[in-house]
Amino acid sequence: MLILINVANIIFYSWMIINGLLFVHVFHELILMFLSFGKRTQKLKDLDQRNLPMVTVQLPLYNEKFVVKRLLESVTKLEYPKGKLEIQILDDSTDETSQIIKEFIRNLNQDSFHFIHIQRKDRVAYKAGALAYGMETSKGEFIAIFDADFIPEAHFIRETLSPFQDSEVGMVQTRWTYLNEDSSILTRAQSIMLNTHFGIEQLGRKNGGGFINFNGTAGIWRRKCIDQSGGWQGDTLTEDLDLSFRAQSIGWKFEYLFDVGSPSELPVTFEAYRTQQFRWSKGAAECLRKNTRMLWKSDVRKGSKIMGTFHLLNSSVYLLVIAILLLSPAVFYFDQIRVTDIPYQEVLTVFGASVIYMLLLIFFVGNLRSSTNKLKTSLLFIPSVLAYFAMTTGISLYMVFGVVEGYMGKKSAFVRTPKFGESQVKNIKKGYDFKKEKSILILELICLLYGAFWTLIGLIFMNLMTFIYGLIILAGFSLSLFFKNRTFRWSS
Repeated sequence: MLILINVANIIFYSWMIINGLLFVHVFHELILMFLSFGKRTQKLKDLDQRNLPMVTVQLPLYNEKFVVKRLLESVTKLEYPKGKLEIQILDDSTDETSQIIKEFIRNLNQDSFHFIHIQRKDRVAYKAGALAYGMETSKGEFIAIFDADFIPEAHFIRETLSPFQDSEVGMVQTRWTYLNEDSSILTRAQSIMLNTHFGIEQLGRKNGGGFINFNGTAGIWRRKCIDQSGGWQGDTLTEDLDLSFRAQSIGWKFEYLFDVGSPSELPVTFEAYRTQQFRWSKGAAECLRKNTRMLWKSDVRKGSKIMGTFHLLNSSVYLLVIAILLLSPAVFYFDQIRVTDIPYQEVLTVFGASVIYMLLLIFFVGNLRSSTNKLKTSLLFIPSVLAYFAMTTGISLYMVFGVVEGYMGKKSAFVRTPKFGESQVKNIKKGYDFKKEKSILILELICLLYGAFWTLIGLIFMNLMTFIYGLIILAGFSLSLFFKNRTFRWSS
């Protein structure tokens, strides 16, 4: 009995500390939510039509045969004088994407569009290397960047150039919107996370005087800002976050246009989503390792340094998530059988319930703010957020490896997120996917069995919370192990 009491005490106090750290993280997000209610709309000034600057549009591509034509066609619709616009196709592809590009350019009226097809001999430094390589020959005073899964709106350049009339502005980011948000429960769940970022975090940080970040696409840079900040560097997997912090640390201002949307495509399978999140999480950990000292040595105000540190720590929350998931079923079980006099219920009320309620409020506000159909968003919120929790559980162990590797400085390849285009979803099983970073199949199977064990214990002893947490673990790792290439489309 003494051994059981000691084990229960160790598990409880560890669980309490981890929940306390998670509480701090979520409370910071709640502060950003309140800050996001401040200034939302940037009043745009009219551009001087007689003195428009040269703009370079960079399109970094790697094996994007299903979406490249859609991207190129959308770029030809940009409303900007053709003589002031050059379009660099930064093509590192090794498949038929390059041939599709060449054919597209060949069929264009070259007197109207200035497309430049750039192919490197190797893929050194991945996306960062491609962007830097293109800048060596680019003519633009401003550099707009779009990934392959985006469809630039015709008015994008005119609306994003306006804030640059302030000479201290170095970058302007727009809000992502989603072409396939309603395709499945998986895409709905992803939009929960991304809408919270664009509707809460970006607005809150901007209004609170913190650092916002270029999101890798759907933004436009002042070339001088990139050059003065050290240029694109390929030593992290999130070159966008890295350059954002370097630029703002030396005094450049960033603007965020919430009301300017840029349509994009969400990953359509769990495995594609996990690949994307691994890159983002590991890259953020690498940026924390690289940029924290620089941030605190900079001349920016202390509040910006604190908010910036929380920003860089975002992906580290997976370390807390996996620990809470694995410890919580046991905590609830020990609470029921009363092996000690520890006040479980009081701690559960303070940490567990408050964290959940704050998260639900933050997610709901972020998604309602970003939605064009608020009734539909409200009705689908609960199933979408439950799916998001299951997906977060399913990727959490994989993300932990990425975050730890990022802290340790272990390098890995930039693994692209596969994009299929809505008409090509059926091609997912035909080999056009991605190179997985690593396999943790055995560990995920152990977690699955662990979840099944606690689900059964919760059912046998009629312990609702143990049952719920066990079920969350079981559902999340079942998704990871057995349904990773399913699209879960509403109509299939």
